[in-house]
Amino acid sequence: MTIFYLLRIFYKKREKEVKCRNLYNKGCCKIHISRQEEIHMLKSPRDYIIIAVVIIIVTSGLVAWRNLPGVPFAANPPGGSLTGAEPDSAQAEVSKEQVQTEAREVGANELGLVPVLVYHLIDEQEGRWTRTPANFRRDLQELHDRDFVLVPLTDYLTGNMDVPAGKSPAIITFDDSTAGQLRLVEKAGQLEVDPNCAVGMLRQFDEQHPGFGHAATFYVNAQPFGQSDLWQKKLQMLNEWGFEIGNHTYGHKNLKGLSAAQVADEIARLQEHVQEAVPGYQPTSFAIVQDGLPEPYDAVMNGQQEDTKYEHQGVVWWAWSASRSPFHKEFDRSRIQRIQVFDDQGASSLVNWLERITATKYVSDGRPDTLAIPEGWQEEVVAQHDRELVIYQPDEPVRDPAVDQQASKAKGMHVTYSWASGRDRWEGILALAEKTQMNTVQLDVKDESGRIGYLSEVAMAKETGAGRDMLPIRDMLKELRAREIYSVARIVIFRDPFLAQQKPQLMVRDKNGAPLMDGVWVDIYSQEVWDYNIELAREAYELGFDEVQFDYIRFPEGTAAKTAIYGAKNDDRHRVDVIADFLSYARAQLGWHKVISATVFGFAGFAVDDMGIGQRPERMAPYVDYLSPMVYPSHYSQGNYGVANPNAHPLVVVDGSIKDFQELTAATGCQLRPWLQSFTMGSPAYGRNEIRAQIKATEQNGIDTWLLWNAGCQYKAENITS
Repeated sequence: MTIFYLLRIFYKKREKEVKCRNLYNKGCCKIHISRQEEIHMLKSPRDYIIIAVVIIIVTSGLVAWRNLPGVPFAANPPGGSLTGAEPDSAQAEVSKEQVQTEAREVGANELGLVPVLVYHLIDEQEGRWTRTPANFRRDLQELHDRDFVLVPLTDYLTGNMDVPAGKSPAIITFDDSTAGQLRLVEKAGQLEVDPNCAVGMLRQFDEQHPGFGHAATFYVNAQPFGQSDLWQKKLQMLNEWGFEIGNHTYGHKNLKGLSAAQVADEIARLQEHVQEAVPGYQPTSFAIVQDGLPEPYDAVMNGQQEDTKYEHQGVVWWAWSASRSPFHKEFDRSRIQRIQVFDDQGASSLVNWLERITATKYVSDGRPDTLAIPEGWQEEVVAQHDRELVIYQPDEPVRDPAVDQQASKAKGMHVTYSWASGRDRWEGILALAEKTQMNTVQLDVKDESGRIGYLSEVAMAKETGAGRDMLPIRDMLKELRAREIYSVARIVIFRDPFLAQQKPQLMVRDKNGAPLMDGVWVDIYSQEVWDYNIELAREAYELGFDEVQFDYIRFPEGTAAKTAIYGAKNDDRHRVDVIADFLSYARAQLGWHKVISATVFGFAGFAVDDMGIGQRPERMAPYVDYLSPMVYPSHYSQGNYGVANPNAHPLVVVDGSIKDFQELTAATGCQLRPWLQSFTMGSPAYGRNEIRAQIKATEQNGIDTWLLWNAGCQYKAENITS
């Protein structure tokens, strides 16, 4: 075995001496060796002399080793193990433990999410559909710095990704084959790849960062990459350099409403077109154009037009989501979600997404024959796979997929700690959950008074005496969990009259120094206030809450508030930045392995600014899992959403508001979970019809989670059940 190993080293050394040239990118192509060259490697006399010396040295060493005292030597019988005997169960167990240890050390999770990125234009001006060369390079650097490597899309679709241990796969795709993706320029009389086009930057970055890779898939149409006289040469170059060519229809056609034959024609024509440049090439994936989904949908996966057959390993959709692991039970290669990369509200959408999947991304164990996952993810594994399942106990907290599943379908009600402190009332809440489809209780931890419903161990709460001995909180949370009821801890943040009274230096004051609004607001800029509430959130998770919801994450409203005095203010940040910074800080402190939600005014969905309170949904959403707009119809004004009395049109108002919020937050990956009105304010009185209309509006927008608000905790089963 050692002989062959040494020979292999020698062979590899000789292999490196073989040179090849690439007309379009000198020094960047892979080394290709012909069979004749391989034979020639072992034809020189020097080669045979070296081999003979190696054999003599190795043989002598083995004889000497065998004769050393105290050193056993056992030859392997045919079909036997290295020790001459089959490994016993203890040895097998050690091997398994070693694999688990290695998986734990790198935090492997091969059921995690995979970012499939999509770009359109690469040009000098950043825009909604355009990435500048400088920003594209930053994207590659961001991926590299976060331990991602580029893998071919086909490898991802088939589950054959070659990813080193501790690294995560990322896939880059380009739609529409625009000029900036692959441009050739003339230099010294020869054509070269423009270093500022996507292909040039990918290959250059890979050279500078060995092991990162330059894999990407280019979804082309009939006239790819401009420079019409060079289109065939460009496709040949992509193929030669290991890039994938994907099908995006011949004429960039929206396939919705087309027959199966028309769909096949668009796809087959493009495949034939590609084969004019690269004979025999068959694209292995297809990109949907403009969300145009045909019926039957299978026509995009495979089909035939005359003599041309096509068969795709997968189909990529439009944004907005990271994609499932190919080993996840919900993986669907015919519906691969992507993330569009662009400058979103002054921040990279890529950075936002990579942050969001920090605790749920795919991390490889580096082994091609195992499927390594942390404890708790077993239920997410696809039924059929050809890998050995390795489950380990993680050293660091991981995201719980069971909690995520509950969160995505949470339907619940607001409950105050005062109401919950009565055993009969608490049992009524539990009974209501059993009678209806509600499966969630939002329980106040710190409410609008600034008081806490239990004796908190948080230092600030103990110092001020904010805690009240009203709830056996741990027992109540165990009771909810035993009934499979999801629990949400509501923490009111900047409206805290109790803290303002106990620590007057934190109170917000008007321009004359008097308490603003009777002293109910605390300093939004204060690090002390931030840390206090984040520690309460941390305690809530430790007590057993599944989720924490931040409420009153805003500045005070009204004219007087515009000139209010904030003692801790020492910069000129805009209100919107301050609120976003608080949420960003909270997420950094609590981690992405926990579910966090936040409330927002319903008006924020159509407001053109922050309404003076610092709330912009698109700026808040990147840091939370769920944004809960308070879409209470009674709170809207005459004419909103085209109705004279919004309160009388709950379906119209909630539907319109949710659509507004979806448009604002779609790129962030944050989900919506609206607060719905379960109380009467004005005419008409709210009962079953009004409440059910709001639920219907929510669900018809593809949202399967909502919360009912009634300040007095008065809910009727007949108003809720479907």
